Parts: sequence; C-alpha cells; structure tokens
Amino acid sequence: MTLARGFKTGCERTVSALREELGVDDDEPLDMHVAADHLEIPVRPLAELLIPAGGHRTDPHVDEIYRKVSAFTVFKGWQRSIVYNDEHAPPRHRSNLAHELSHALLQHPPRDHGLPAEQAQRHEAEAAWLSGVMMLTADQARRIVTCGMSRAVAEARFQLSTEMLRFRLNVTGAARLAARTV
Repeated sequence: MTLARGFKTGCERTVSALREELGVDDDEPLDMHVAADHLEIPVRPLAELLIPAGGHRTDPHVDEIYRKVSAFTVFKGWQRSIVYNDEHAPPRHRSNLAHELSHALLQHPPRDHGLPAEQAQRHEAEAAWLSGVMMLTADQARRIVTCGMSRAVAEARFQLSTEMLRFRLNVTGAARLAARTV
C-alpha cells in the first residue's frame, strides 16, 4: 500500500520530537516502555491477563494464545493499554510495542470502529512504517553505515532483529550508501 506523500518524512519528525522529549541521544535506541509511560499508555504482559483468569501456561489453549499473539491494544473509551507477549525475544518485543505505540501516535481508532477494510489496511501500513522509524531512524541507519558498524553490533546496540536491521538499512538508502563506499 502506498503511503501518503510526506508521511515518511513526517514519521521521522514525529520520532525525532519524541526522542527529544524523552532526552534520548541520537545514537541510542528508543526504550519503548519509557515511550509508553511518556504517552501514558499502560503496558502489561500477556501472563498478567491469563494467570488471574485461571489460565495455566501448560494449557493447550494458553499455549496457542502465546503462539499467535505478539501484542494488541485494548481500549476503554479512548484510553489505550497495550498487552504484549512476554515470551518474545527482546528485539521482537521492542518491535511489537513500537507497532502498537505507532497506532497511538497516529491516533488510529480501535480496529473494530467500523472502518472500511482499505482504511484499516492503511492504518496497519502507517503503523508498520512509523514503528520501523521508532526502531531505527534514517539518521541512525546512515550512521551505522558511515562509521562501519558491523551488523551484529548494530543489532545488539539498537535491539533489532536481523530482518528489521536489513529492512531499515534498505528503505533508508543506507545500504546503497554502504555499497558506494566499499
């Protein structure tokens, strides 16, 4: 799906402003829990919902939920809370939270708000793009390349999966920059 003209640049500005509000240095990853606190969005692990409800981790139905759920937003009116899969690896967990926080930053309504399918798809594409910027800004991607940082070091430093790092290096043009400097 094609994003609106200027949307990607707007995402970089939004994340830059958020990072500035939080006092996060340009060469550091954005802590999604700190961002959620700043946005006044409670974040809760999936286990916190399942265990009090009588679910046991060994129950096949609970296991299926853990296999299928990454994160989701719960609404009470317009107040959001995020529930995340507490068994995911840190890069995946960070990405899951970034995606849900992106919906909040973009002020997307609940999915069941009667939106046409095309608009719901656009909201997902917008949140996917903004969450990528939250994970690694274009400036950070370029700095990874220009300073010669290895992919393994970049993944560890910015808490990224291999796939997310590759994606962000490609879509920001940093990968092309790296190819020209070799």
